Amino acid sequence: MVEIIVIGLILTGWLLWKINYSKRIKNYKGRVIAKVIDVKEYAYCERGWGKIHTYYPTYQYSVNGIVYEKRSSWGYYDKMRYPLGSEIVMYYDEKKPQRSAVGGRMEEEFREENIRHVAFVTGLYWLMVLFGIYVRFSPDF
Repeated sequence: MVEIIVIGLILTGWLLWKINYSKRIKNYKGRVIAKVIDVKEYAYCERGWGKIHTYYPTYQYSVNGIVYEKRSSWGYYDKMRYPLGSEIVMYYDEKKPQRSAVGGRMEEEFREENIRHVAFVTGLYWLMVLFGIYVRFSPDF
């Protein structure tokens, strides 16, 4: 039973982190064009799938004459999603320009859709836990 509660707490923590991240990104009002200057490839073995390759682009952008570089914390399976030399929209915090995120409508929709999925899975999980507790302690079952 303890394991079930721990898993539920982890799911809930993940959901809260996603919501916090989404709110923080929405505060990034500055907008600039960034250039992909590097793409690091990481490969790891996945049982049954062989080697899985993940690509982490590094972006370079300039705000008020100061150049910033940021490696994406999101890995992509498609190497050509952000190829070397490509330009993308980058949103940044106007108070702290070193804090930034890849922008664009597709990215924002993905984040919101992702939060809905995590919220659904977390809610479904807790419903199953409550049902399990009800069945365990109910004299009818």
